[in-house]
Amino acid sequence: MAEADILRVMEGLHCSREEAIEILRDDEAVDRGENLFELTPEQKKASKEARNAGGNKRTKPVQRERKVDEAKGAILTACQTTLTGLQATITKVQTETEIEFTLNGENYTLKLTKHRPPKT
Repeated sequence: MAEADILRVMEGLHCSREEAIEILRDDEAVDRGENLFELTPEQKKASKEARNAGGNKRTKPVQRERKVDEAKGAILTACQTTLTGLQATITKVQTETEIEFTLNGENYTLKLTKHRPPKT
């Protein structure tokens, strides 16, 4: 137990030297896994409930407005025009993401992914 640790605890908790030494010894015992005192069943239940209560849980979900990607929309519209020119039957269009279509009796999905710029 270092003198600096004792002084730090004394200043931080405004306690006597003996109390600081006792606190540090108890901390070391807890670090070794020793139980310094036993909780009653009521205390254990209260402790468990406090842990499960959580902190930042939201009561209602936040509604966020979806960002429309104009560039992806333009690319998929151009693809749609091309596919229609190839006599493809478009079965489903997912907003700025994918197009499902049928061409020559085969089913296809064209998915467009916009990659994020690399982190520097």
